[in-house]
Amino acid sequence: MASDNHASFARIGFTVIIGVAAVLGTLVYLGGYGGRGSLVTGETYSDTPVSGLSVGSEVNFRGVKVGQVTEISFVGVAYPEAAEADHQKILVRIAFDTRQLRFDSADDAEDALRALIAKGMRATVTSSGVTGLSKIEMNFPEDPLPLAPLSWQPDYLCIPPQPSMLTSFTSAASDVMRRIGKLDFAAAWTNVTTAATSLARLTANADALVESQRASAAAILANLEEATQALRELAAELRDDPSRLLRPVEERPLPETAE
Repeated sequence: MASDNHASFARIGFTVIIGVAAVLGTLVYLGGYGGRGSLVTGETYSDTPVSGLSVGSEVNFRGVKVGQVTEISFVGVAYPEAAEADHQKILVRIAFDTRQLRFDSADDAEDALRALIAKGMRATVTSSGVTGLSKIEMNFPEDPLPLAPLSWQPDYLCIPPQPSMLTSFTSAASDVMRRIGKLDFAAAWTNVTTAATSLARLTANADALVESQRASAAAILANLEEATQALRELAAELRDDPSRLLRPVEERPLPETAE
């Protein structure tokens, strides 16, 4: 009887140990420690907040999951040598699954990603919907931002960022509102009023000038009419007697006939 109890306890203990080991193995694998040879590390950064993005968030390439976020920090924390202006930029590190990218090794995947970056691939933080969660989408935007020189040397392959359309629109709208807020409407209205007053004064001066010169203009017109009339009469006389062009205006007797 005692031997049977010992055998039962041994089987139960062995089963419990196997179960615990299986659970731990599963947890370790799901936690990212399984299949390490199939992962390649990359990173990207962002000038804008990455609300909703967290460790474990999806990283997609053209809509297909190819990795996940493994770390979110600041550039200044990971790279103290970076320029002061870059310290507050957000650094996101990514674990790419080479099997999802259809490459046999990490080196092949890195080379392929570098080639895609050269063709215009960029990383954008996008919202997953009404849940408030975010993910990273890698795609080829129509107008990719040019590759900017970095003030730090990345430890891993760096995918250049591209702001989302919503972020760009929000930034542009904020810039417009900020510019409007800086406008001095009182000064602008004063300038408009001053310009209108100056225009009215200029118009009045022009009217006064025209009025003052009205008499002179009338005299000039009268003289022009007299000159025109004289030219008409001369033209009529020349038509009737063209020889007048060869005679002096005041006719004098010839020397032979003069007394």
